Amino acid sequence: MTAIYSILSFILILLPLVILHEFGHYFSAKFFKIKVLEFGFGFPPKIFSFWSSKKEIYFEKNSFDFSGFKGKKIYVATRFENNKEFISEYFTNSKESFSSSAENYQIKIDKVKNGALLIRDMQWSFNLLPLGGFVRPYGEDNSNHPDSFYVKNAFQRFIVLVAGVLINLILPFFLFFFSSLFITEVDKSDLIIMDISKDSPASISGLKIGDKILNINDKEINNMNDLQRILTSNLGNGILINVDRGIPNPFAESWEENFSYNNNFNTVLATPRWNPPEGEGALGVALSVQNYRTINVRNSIIESVKNSYFSVSQLVTLSINSVKAIFNDSSNPQFSGPVAVGPVGISQITGSVASSELTISGKIKVYIELISILSLSLGIINLLPIPALDGGRILFVLIEIIRGGKRVSPDKERIVHSLGFALMISLLVLVTFQDIARIFDNSNIVG
Repeated sequence: MTAIYSILSFILILLPLVILHEFGHYFSAKFFKIKVLEFGFGFPPKIFSFWSSKKEIYFEKNSFDFSGFKGKKIYVATRFENNKEFISEYFTNSKESFSSSAENYQIKIDKVKNGALLIRDMQWSFNLLPLGGFVRPYGEDNSNHPDSFYVKNAFQRFIVLVAGVLINLILPFFLFFFSSLFITEVDKSDLIIMDISKDSPASISGLKIGDKILNINDKEINNMNDLQRILTSNLGNGILINVDRGIPNPFAESWEENFSYNNNFNTVLATPRWNPPEGEGALGVALSVQNYRTINVRNSIIESVKNSYFSVSQLVTLSINSVKAIFNDSSNPQFSGPVAVGPVGISQITGSVASSELTISGKIKVYIELISILSLSLGIINLLPIPALDGGRILFVLIEIIRGGKRVSPDKERIVHSLGFALMISLLVLVTFQDIARIFDNSNIVG
């Protein structure tokens, strides 16, 4: 059952992220009047498709006879005369289309008129492999067609290429905003310090056994997850910890609390460590999680905006610290998980959340955080100048701008992107094998 949860939740999380990314490309391309030939949901092989973008194209009656072509799909090479698109050549199958030196694209004929065809020239395809999606603009590498991607100016092509990334970078703000505004249930626990390691940041700061952690840097700490995230995002930086100092109860029975609290608030300054001794964490405390309950917190629109900004900023900082930890060889237990995970690893994480005992609100919040992490990662990775990705294509546009409009040869650019694509597939296969091996070793994907 967990495997089914993993597959379904993985598809429901990753596929919309990639599709939203592709819609960024699609709408920006349509804005600049770039012909889009196909919007694919998932990757081939194709299951089915439907056609859109109706228009008329013309033909010379003396040269072509399209009688009986209604409902058929053909490939056409076209030219423009007096702002009208005329058919120069047509092909009835993909083999003829690929072998021709003439630039062409596929259409579906709705109606044959006197000297004109009413057609649709864009496919919405639904494919077998639900691992993403794609947008296929006309004339991406080399073209002289006025509606092609290639003939648009550098600024327009730059906007189309970067639009998908912008969607991925903006999405987490909206997700956290709506989560803060509409999900009112919050898991709440009392975090009580039960032990403090010698010479640790907690010991140096003046924290004491029995202290109940209330907030850090004026941000309320509701549970262990909140504490771990704020500590990990502030490694090496001083933080203000506000606690309620406990009054020991030396005569407490086994069912009674060891400390009582009377609003004896104290604030201390501590610096979480990058490299704690083995068996210790960033602060050097052992905590007892007590009095678990669910509380209702209603946030205003302004508060939700602030919470959204804080959550996204924290995710970015956590991501940066994760990269730093690799180079610093950090011993912090928060970085003990794998350096990278692929589709199998992500599906394992999502399946664990789906089958967990969290409340529905709790699961939604975890999924929002996971989606936001993936969305930010997808956006940042696509901005990197890696061939075959958006960033690689953006790099060639920037080179063109720097060179005063002189482009890199389409053939050379195509070779670079092909090599980059092969490298990306190889890395994906490698990470996938590591994920599978980790599962058989019963390793925890999150460390």
